[in-house]
Amino acid sequence: MNHLTIIALLNLSMLGAFTAFAHETDTPLAKEMSAMNKSYRSLSKAFRKTPDAGNQADYIALTQTILKHAKASIDLIPAQTSKLDNAAQVKMTADYKQAMQASVKTLEQLEAALTAADYTAAKDLLAQLKKQKSDGHDRFLEEEE
Repeated sequence: MNHLTIIALLNLSMLGAFTAFAHETDTPLAKEMSAMNKSYRSLSKAFRKTPDAGNQADYIALTQTILKHAKASIDLIPAQTSKLDNAAQVKMTADYKQAMQASVKTLEQLEAALTAADYTAAKDLLAQLKKQKSDGHDRFLEEEE
């Protein structure tokens, strides 16, 4: 009987941890980032090889989707800020907004490059966007425990 109690308690604690994680990933910012990521992954995958000029409209549409969600994300606040003191919250929020504005600028340049069918520039801008994404996740995404 003692083993069953331990197993039940472990299951409950795991359920609590999952619920806490689901709650943290269910923020408005997490939803916008998730929506961006789907289109970003599709676009990045297309540019791993030589992009097909016949898919130009699709590439532009994917970029516009990412851009829409990036713009919607600018005024949202990373969940990680809630664990900081007021001064650190203000700084992180300002840094986050600045980083998102830089990503929006890169996305606008990417859209222009794709519209001009300049796939070399588009590939470079995607690499820049990948670095911005990685840097942003390192700075603003709360680490999972």
